Amino acid sequence: MDAYSLTEILVVIIVAVIAGLVHGIFGLGFPIIATPLVALVTDVKTAILLTLAPNIAVNLWSMLRGGNWGESLGRYWYVAAWMLVGSVLGTLLLVRLDPNPFRLLLALTLVLYLLSDQIKRLDFGVIRRHPGTSGSAAGLAAGLLGGTVNVGGPVLMIYFLELRVAPLVVVQSMNLSFLLGKSAQAATFGVAGMLGSSLLLLSVPVVIVALAGLRAGMWVRERVTADAYRGWLRGVLWVLSATLVVQFLLNWDVGIGK
Repeated sequence: MDAYSLTEILVVIIVAVIAGLVHGIFGLGFPIIATPLVALVTDVKTAILLTLAPNIAVNLWSMLRGGNWGESLGRYWYVAAWMLVGSVLGTLLLVRLDPNPFRLLLALTLVLYLLSDQIKRLDFGVIRRHPGTSGSAAGLAAGLLGGTVNVGGPVLMIYFLELRVAPLVVVQSMNLSFLLGKSAQAATFGVAGMLGSSLLLLSVPVVIVALAGLRAGMWVRERVTADAYRGWLRGVLWVLSATLVVQFLLNWDVGIGK
């Protein structure tokens, strides 16, 4: 990889702090925040590469912190395993299909879930009645969406919100899933020879500032109740659904223009 400009370096460092803070508060969100912001000064592929190392570091710390891994990782490991499978399939779909419609599909799913109390025919209670099967399906769907539109976390949020598990369990389980997906992505980039020395050198300070932002966000999360945390997550889902619709429309316009 070529050397990065001073503007790219400064943007990546600032964005890493912000994305780490958001991830620390909600337990997810680093790639959702970091990738599009860094892509403002570079291309999307380079943005993914520049944020890959801090993303993995944030996922790893979020997963390991807090102890009680038996309940979190031992109980929900299969969700992460199915997400890994879905990520591979999603990447294959990305090569062959236009990923833009998947954004609208995910946004629709989020809105239906958030309005499920008002739409009585929608029964998300099946998640509580069949947590194993629904967890496998959620992991596979999250991987497919992560591989196609780089946003798989909201599906896992729906799953864990419906189970009403403790915030620590939510964070650790989701970040195990994210960690497997990003590690596979890093391995793929490595095999392709895309992890150059400039990238590795820049990754060191970016990882440090991302973890600093993450720790600040964790400090905030530790001081709210479980019910308040679930309310915040529902708010994040509304914001994400609106963002996905906007992204769909912007990319749809580009497609028509071509």
